[in-house]
Order: sequence, then C-alpha cells, then structure tokens
Amino acid sequence: MLYAVVSFFFVNKVHGIIELFVILVYPLMKRYDGQRGKAKWLKWFFYIYYPAHLVVIGIIRIIMYGDTPILF
Repeated sequence: MLYAVVSFFFVNKVHGIIELFVILVYPLMKRYDGQRGKAKWLKWFFYIYYPAHLVVIGIIRIIMYGDTPILF
C-alpha cells in the first residue's frame, strides 16, 4: 500500500490508484489453506499459454509497428 501511495504522489496518479486495487486480492489470499489444486492439467495449460500469448502479442506488434524495435 505504501508503494501505491508513493506512486500516486510522485509518479502517476492513475498508476497509484490502480495499485491500490491490489488490496482486493487480500481476502482471496487469506482463504488459501496451503493445499495444492486438484486439476493437474492446469499446470500444462499455463506452460503452453504463457509463451503462446507472448508470441501472439509479438505478432500483433510487428503487424502494427513493423519489424523495428521499440525503445522505451
């Protein structure tokens, strides 16, 4: 929460407000009882999904901006 307050006042007001929504995760984390989930296939789904969605985002970037690197 301290990070959100510092972001709000010194970085960007919108970013600071969005960071405050992290507090909404706390009730879900409190309910966790330490047991692993029962869906074993879900692990493999995310092993495939994570790199696949980055490839899709990369293809969309190339279509929108061309093959030149975007430097921030």
